[in-house]
Amino acid sequence: MKKRFLILLVASSIFTSCSNDSEDLFVPPAEIPAEEEPKDETPDDCLLTTKDGLLIIEGESFDLKGQWDLLSDTKASGGKYIQYNGANSYNTQNLSNEITVKFYIPEAGGYRVKWFMRQPLEEATGDLANDVWIYFPGDIGRAWVNDESMVLEHYEKFVSRSEKDGEFAFGGALDLHDPKSSSWLTVSFPEAGEYTLKICARSSHFQLDKIVLSVGLDNEVVKETSKDITETTTCD
Repeated sequence: MKKRFLILLVASSIFTSCSNDSEDLFVPPAEIPAEEEPKDETPDDCLLTTKDGLLIIEGESFDLKGQWDLLSDTKASGGKYIQYNGANSYNTQNLSNEITVKFYIPEAGGYRVKWFMRQPLEEATGDLANDVWIYFPGDIGRAWVNDESMVLEHYEKFVSRSEKDGEFAFGGALDLHDPKSSSWLTVSFPEAGEYTLKICARSSHFQLDKIVLSVGLDNEVVKETSKDITETTTCD
């Protein structure tokens, strides 16, 4: 009886020891990660972006500061436009009147830059109230000078004239001072991503309805198509 008890006790001890050793050495198998879904590079926010070759930015989407005001008019796209009411700044930029806007470009490409603007009939005639300083950070703006592409590394004058009937007019071109030349403004976006446009006030009483960037479209098509469109966003 004692022998049988000792055998059972030894067997029980061996079983318990092996059981404990197994638990200590056991490593659960690593989980196999599920295949990741392709990432959508488009931001989650409702950002301004291209649609059918057009990127339209309303004046009221700029981060206004300084002496820029938001005003209402049924002639303006979306019923709103912005106006600069400070002093003229013809020779340099007063950064207290610098306004900015961010937008999203879905792929690399070259865009032409135009706008819808207006000169108020009461305060401006001829060359008054018809221009701003403009710059795309990262030196991605381009001008065409002497049959060559010129990189725009700082603010340049951007100008046009409006209609006599009080409508906001489509137009816009660079008036370069060094070298002295006129040119369309284009932007070369190197890759998809978020970019910034900066405008600094130049002429008192200048009125801006909207900025129009276009890719792969004839200028007349852009003029007619963009007239009745407000903004293009990632939420459209």
